Amino acid sequence: MRMKLTFNSESPVALPIHYNHIIQGMIYSNLTQEFAEFMHEDGFPWGKRRFKLFTFSRLEGKFRMVEGGRIEFEPPFSFIVSSPLERFLRELAGGLLKNDDLSLAGRRVVLENVTVHAAVEDHDLGDRIKINMLSPVVAYKTLVEGGKKRTLYLTPLQEEFGELLKNNLLKKYAVLTGQEPGERKFEIKPAFPLSEKHCKIIKYKDVIIKGWMGVYTLRGDPALLKIAYDAGLGSKNSQGFGCFEILEGLKRRSGAI
Repeated sequence: MRMKLTFNSESPVALPIHYNHIIQGMIYSNLTQEFAEFMHEDGFPWGKRRFKLFTFSRLEGKFRMVEGGRIEFEPPFSFIVSSPLERFLRELAGGLLKNDDLSLAGRRVVLENVTVHAAVEDHDLGDRIKINMLSPVVAYKTLVEGGKKRTLYLTPLQEEFGELLKNNLLKKYAVLTGQEPGERKFEIKPAFPLSEKHCKIIKYKDVIIKGWMGVYTLRGDPALLKIAYDAGLGSKNSQGFGCFEILEGLKRRSGAI
């Protein structure tokens, strides 16, 4: 499931251009302490990986670039939070609604509206959907050269990009269902030609991350497509990557409830 959170403020809110960690911090700080610590420190292990099983979009609203390398949002503005974990969304909505001292980068904000979107189930999906990224999709691998580790980010034009996304989804499937995923199909292809404008380089704290916006066609097992929609596509979802909307392929409209 997912929610759209809409905020208002008395004046424009200026954020660093690389603001993912600020949104993530707002999310964790409005969960109960016990659950926030579990999600942040532990998550859901699979082998050496730990999945947080949530994602969020970039901020949506009118904005302009201002001095000091900052981006200023005119109220109201919003973002999408998505997760297959009902408790996560319930606690987040409750925490935000009860919090009378919400702020972003030191600017007081007010939660104006929470729109809960109807859940998308396996049977709502065929084996093909067209999607629009709401935050960049990331695929990477770690190389060891001369005894040092190096992160290599891939592009959607590389075949291995889709393979990494598929393997990531298979692990999420195992975590969520407790079952081996077996043989399940998945592939991703750009729906339109990609250019450098689709490539986004984001600084998350002190780490540089390269991801891709754009419109894509996903084909594969409906169970994997649902997990991608709920938990995020690709890596680093809980840092604000891999959130998307479905443009085509739903057997019913996924509206608000």
